[in-house]
Amino acid sequence: MKAHHTNVFGALGLSLLFLIAPAAQVSASDIVLVNLDPPGAGLNDPTPADPVGGNPGTTVGEQRVNVYLLAAQLWGAELESDVPIFVGATFQPLFCSPTSATLGSAGATYVFRDFPGAVAPGTWHHSALADALFGDQLVDDIDIISFFNSDIDDDPTCLGGGGWYYGLDNNEGAGQADFLTVVMHEIAHGLGFANFANEASGTLFLGFPDVYTLYSLDLTTGMTWDMMTDAERQASAVNGPNVVWNGPSVNGMAPMVLGARPSLQVLRPKALQGSYEVQPAAFGPPLTGGGGTTGQVVLADDGVDVGSDACEPIVNNVNGKIALVDRGACTFASKVANAQAAGAKGVIIANNQPAGRPPMAGSDPSIEIPSVGITRDEGDAIKAALKPGINVKLVLDDDFLAGTTEGYVRLYAPGVVALGSSISHWDTTATPNLLMEPFINSDLMPSMDLDLTSYLFEDIGWELSP
Repeated sequence: MKAHHTNVFGALGLSLLFLIAPAAQVSASDIVLVNLDPPGAGLNDPTPADPVGGNPGTTVGEQRVNVYLLAAQLWGAELESDVPIFVGATFQPLFCSPTSATLGSAGATYVFRDFPGAVAPGTWHHSALADALFGDQLVDDIDIISFFNSDIDDDPTCLGGGGWYYGLDNNEGAGQADFLTVVMHEIAHGLGFANFANEASGTLFLGFPDVYTLYSLDLTTGMTWDMMTDAERQASAVNGPNVVWNGPSVNGMAPMVLGARPSLQVLRPKALQGSYEVQPAAFGPPLTGGGGTTGQVVLADDGVDVGSDACEPIVNNVNGKIALVDRGACTFASKVANAQAAGAKGVIIANNQPAGRPPMAGSDPSIEIPSVGITRDEGDAIKAALKPGINVKLVLDDDFLAGTTEGYVRLYAPGVVALGSSISHWDTTATPNLLMEPFINSDLMPSMDLDLTSYLFEDIGWELSP
């Protein structure tokens, strides 16, 4: 069994002193917080705190509990179950650096198969889901255990010292981690947004599939994960955009949730005409629909060494054109800033690695032109077509849904397995960003929109509240 994002746990026969907080209100499902922290720490932290963002708590511990109770209320209102769902929670030091951190991890404490009401025979079900289908508690214990990173508040070097945000309004400041979003995300893992397979080895838990693997489809092989051998699952775990969710509820709702795909449309030459998926930059203006940004592509030259990396001021004429530059040697934002200073109307950055697209991360508020990343092969094809000329459009292409392949919503399957993250998340190419992506994004509003997560739950057997 595994917890998500990063830690691994077995089925827990917990013999702990449970401090149970009442549910925030009676809902379609009662999700009950089980406080696993000792006095004076974590959810019981007595440090004084000013009320913030609608959270009236006057200590850090009270504010943490209030956030957790709201998350329990929101998920409880979404799912139908006659059986209380007990969720254990504790604050512990987890990995953290000045730039990245494990915010939390969570998972089901027990799994069950071949019980009356099961979705499929010989198939593992998450504890809370199994109880809901069975109509009673199969084990008198907590259903989900969740851990949250205490270092985010306690260590001034962790994420730059921004700390957790305990407001209930999703209005965290720069550098803060929104606790409500993270709790919603982690509870969802425990409710069923996770498999029990080992992506690194391809093995199933005790040799049996789970309800999540029934709908994890590899488009290359045409098989779901429950049908595969260990070796086939191992290969599928790193099969990038070809690993998708094929449940009917998610498929039906995806067009209502996902937006148009960020794309590079080649208008000429005819041999390259088509719409190519791109990675939009985290900085600068977003791509737009309709006319987008259209122009002739010119390979940038900064006159130094490689030249086309645009790490120095560009010396050739890109004025009014879309500049093509190569990844490497300096930041993405620096490249785009140099192209903008030379008059370019947009930038395409070709990867210098054999697979994937540049991540296009960074920040520069002065950038006013759109920029995107493409694969190395696509960059080579464009370079080969520069004479007699190539015209393109950077646009949101509404003929395709962002984060999908062949109309199916992608699961996260990076080229290197990330245990606790691979497969058991939506892919990062989804637009708008989804709650169950592996990285928490600041534009999420979990108290208002549960996006596709609820429909995945419906696919694996949960009944949604009307």
